[in-house]
Amino acid sequence: MNRVSSALASFALIIGGFAGTAAAEEVFLRTDGLTPYASWVRHPSLAAMATNTDGLPAGTIAPAIPSKDAIFTDGVYFYRITSDAVGDAGQYNNLFIRYESFNDLNTNTNGTTFPMNGYGMYYDDDIVVDSLSGRILRTTRYFAESTVTIGAYAYNNFAELVANTPFYAGGFSNQTVAHDCKFWAYNGKWYRTNVSGSTGNTVVTGVNVYNSSEDVYNNNPAQTIESLLGAPGSMRFLTVDSSMLSPPPPPPPTCPGDLDGDGVVGGADLTILLGGWGACP
Repeated sequence: MNRVSSALASFALIIGGFAGTAAAEEVFLRTDGLTPYASWVRHPSLAAMATNTDGLPAGTIAPAIPSKDAIFTDGVYFYRITSDAVGDAGQYNNLFIRYESFNDLNTNTNGTTFPMNGYGMYYDDDIVVDSLSGRILRTTRYFAESTVTIGAYAYNNFAELVANTPFYAGGFSNQTVAHDCKFWAYNGKWYRTNVSGSTGNTVVTGVNVYNSSEDVYNNNPAQTIESLLGAPGSMRFLTVDSSMLSPPPPPPPTCPGDLDGDGVVGGADLTILLGGWGACP
């Protein structure tokens, strides 16, 4: 049995290596569009998302997240911006909650709370983090009832965001943007939805793609993709590496050779071993 167990354990490492080499891919996420947000849909590309093709369920949000709470990611963690109903709770979100995983965000578990140190964000405004450069933008309006987004605060990292010590604070370059436009970024690309209709009742008509935060500031898109999604302007969007959506791997078996984790080295484990038999790719 010891010899068999050792052989099984060795092949388990090899087979595990095969699984670990699967390439992750960039995917585009959108909420269900309804408010509050109750689920996610994933698409393999921005074009697929814009045309509402090749969509797959990507997770249920329970408890649901209200539309006033923005959602973003830095490529490692997921974040939610919300309020603890202290102070000007009628107009402002005043807390960041950082989650270790996509599942934690969707279940509101294992979150670490960061108060905004005496300031707040108008409801529905966005935080945008580029996972490649680490640069962060926080969009801003004139006041809570404003129909346009006039500019942004820019930060080098999350600590500066929490402390509200931006290296830039001001308007966009010679432009304003409809308040219902949503911003997000990932891996060096920045995105902004285009909308039509009255504030609070808009529809997404397209997505601008930018190559830098400076291009966002100057509204100099590298590409514009028209949207046939018919999505409300309140919908939230994210771009992530597909590996960020996977549940954490199960713990290794406590008994060498116990490949299925049932506490016994037996025929089921041999079946797993033989299923991985063959030449290495």
